[in-house]
Amino acid sequence: MSVEKSTIDRLMVQPGRSRTLTPPPSTRANPVAPTRPEAISTDAGAPAMGLPVSPTVRRLFALLERRSPALGGLLAERLWFRLPAAPTATVRGARTPRGGEAFEVQWAEGTVRGRVYGDWGNPTAYLVHGWGGWWQQLGAHVEPLVARGLCVVAFDAPSHGDSGPGAHGARSTTFPEMGEALSAVVAEFGRPTLVVAHSAGGLAAVHALGLGVRPDSLVLVAPPDGVEAMLPVFAAALGVGPRSQQVMVRRAERRVGAPVAELDLLTMAAAQPSLPHLLVVHDRHDREAPLAAGERVSNAWHDARLMVTEGLGHRRVLWNPAVVDRVASFAAAAADRVRRSSR
Repeated sequence: MSVEKSTIDRLMVQPGRSRTLTPPPSTRANPVAPTRPEAISTDAGAPAMGLPVSPTVRRLFALLERRSPALGGLLAERLWFRLPAAPTATVRGARTPRGGEAFEVQWAEGTVRGRVYGDWGNPTAYLVHGWGGWWQQLGAHVEPLVARGLCVVAFDAPSHGDSGPGAHGARSTTFPEMGEALSAVVAEFGRPTLVVAHSAGGLAAVHALGLGVRPDSLVLVAPPDGVEAMLPVFAAALGVGPRSQQVMVRRAERRVGAPVAELDLLTMAAAQPSLPHLLVVHDRHDREAPLAAGERVSNAWHDARLMVTEGLGHRRVLWNPAVVDRVASFAAAAADRVRRSSR
């Protein structure tokens, strides 16, 4: 039995009768808290996170749990991989930094589009947005990184923004596919000195390490733990029962080609022979990817720093001036290391 995309969209939002999975970010003052000493130090990638969900969805999944958990699991898996509607090109364009040059890269699954800024001969930084995002969300970092002597490559992941659909069609992708797209862009523009990744874009960036992407340094802004931790939260929010949830997990594993236990950020990192220098930036009041996830990543990494902000939530942390400055300083140190090693 097929599930039409229009049916999925109707189930996700029913005007006038919605509940919100994720409260709005905190708006408290004092945006940047003192960071820990430079220590070793969930939009969490789930399509429905942060969107209003109709009570009809919970009633439907309760019914399917009793009558047809196979269909319940199928529908839940489709919703899990369903991207939210993208903002218009006009909205995205209003946040596009001036200058730069548009590009597109053809890869096995389609076309990735983005923009490059700065001197192509300089050390290169790549900007990776999160699930349902677009590259201009990281646009505040472009000019500071160029000013620090880096070439900046920003792009939309498959089925996001200006890029074409990936293997799973329009408005659907996986974070491994997002990582493959990053690898394809790197093959076009050269080895990264720095990768800056937001939310589930961090899972994509770490997945790309296993594809041969080898940055000197990595910035993870609001990283989640991984798919295994997020799936039960997603299922509970939609009222997906245990039998349907088992089907959902099996279908998700078939789609990405790996057990969900292997799609954990630290599990993927542990499989790498070497790891980049790491800066984790996480807000204390992030409701979509809790601070504890960023702390676990930074504490387990061999060479990491953790910057904790206050009152910025999951997205405003991307363009906070103190965060932008900290990332630029971290990038400058990475560029200096690369230049010294090439002499």
